[in-house]
Amino acid sequence: MKNKVRFPLLLFPLACLAGLFALLGTADANAKVEGKQSQVFSPAIIEIGGTLVQLEGLRAPGNDQSCTESQTAWSCGRDARWATLNRVGNHWITCLDRGRTASGTFLGLCYLGGVGGPELNAWLVEQGWALTNAAGAERYLEEETKARAERRGLWRNDIEPVWE
Repeated sequence: MKNKVRFPLLLFPLACLAGLFALLGTADANAKVEGKQSQVFSPAIIEIGGTLVQLEGLRAPGNDQSCTESQTAWSCGRDARWATLNRVGNHWITCLDRGRTASGTFLGLCYLGGVGGPELNAWLVEQGWALTNAAGAERYLEEETKARAERRGLWRNDIEPVWE
């Protein structure tokens, strides 16, 4: 009889530990960063409440990057950053946790005004101020194709993204 009673008693602590790990995993999967942006470093990198966020699926020029249009250089990085600042404005931003970059930076899918609001990542590609990266190629392919066809943002001239 004693052996039968001990076996279930040993399983109870193990089941509790398994449940705790499951809860911790669920909480981490629902992690997010929220607040009003405090800095835009580039269209693909913003800071929210002290947390640096890399927008998932995007690549964009740095602030000092220049592009060429009709053999004339223009500050495409500065213009892309300005467009991002203008769009974000004073909105509340919610970025859902999509993992971490190789350097440990928060990787986010970001929305203006909270989840369900306009998706910032898609808007930047649709307006031509960011391009898709390999991870986001399928997700934002339609937006990038449209921006390129309508010569928006960085696509106002045929560009070669030298910032890769």
